[in-house]
Amino acid sequence: MISLPVTQPFPWDQLLSYLSTRCIPSFEYIDNQCFNRLHNGKNIIVSFNRDAKQLEININPNTKNSKEIYHRVEQLFYPTLSTDTIYKHLSIALPESKMMKGFRPLGCWDPFELCIRTIIGQQVSVAAAQTIMHRLIDRCEILTPQSILDANLEKMGMPERRVQTLRDLGQAVIDTKIDFTWPWSRLDNALSEISGIGPWTRGYLAIRLGRDPDAFPETDVGLIRAAGADDAKKLLDIAKRWQPYRAYAATCLWSLD
Repeated sequence: MISLPVTQPFPWDQLLSYLSTRCIPSFEYIDNQCFNRLHNGKNIIVSFNRDAKQLEININPNTKNSKEIYHRVEQLFYPTLSTDTIYKHLSIALPESKMMKGFRPLGCWDPFELCIRTIIGQQVSVAAAQTIMHRLIDRCEILTPQSILDANLEKMGMPERRVQTLRDLGQAVIDTKIDFTWPWSRLDNALSEISGIGPWTRGYLAIRLGRDPDAFPETDVGLIRAAGADDAKKLLDIAKRWQPYRAYAATCLWSLD
């Protein structure tokens, strides 16, 4: 077993609940208050030991890829992140009913998968995006740039333009025009060159990939609704009070929407 220290508060149950509707089908799922991930043919299980205040991964520390697994779990949950200052600030501007202290924007297991999931989630509900993700996995089996290019993506319930965006992203990664090890500013610029990856998509990815604490996709319908705003302009006005932690406010609003 590998353990990762956790900085309190760490609302594990709420983080899993948020993640449960955004898991990558066939590869990720939540069961018995654990995060399960299929990786290289093995099921990795991540649990939270509340008494020891640590995340626990069910693999031998001497396993060949244990350091990689550790890094992926760390990038997904950010367990050592201290949110005290963030929520002290937000408590002044965000109603108590819309806050969960310790809640944080989740990262991802695999950046390419997250980009695919985010593109599919454009202008559709979370549930609808998951349905399309199931169809995509059925056709691709695994989510890699080459599998996206090789698969038949017709009649999946997506506009053709969005399908082309998926293919363009896959080709850009293969051509090394995009590298997920780049700093976020460089990666963001590269993503902006792909037709169909606009401000909302990049704003969302800035939260989860870029770890920008103030990133804010103000055109998100769920955020507009959850904040009680009439439109994106009004939401931006409201969100001025949340700066420089708008990403955290957005994540709380999404989780409670």
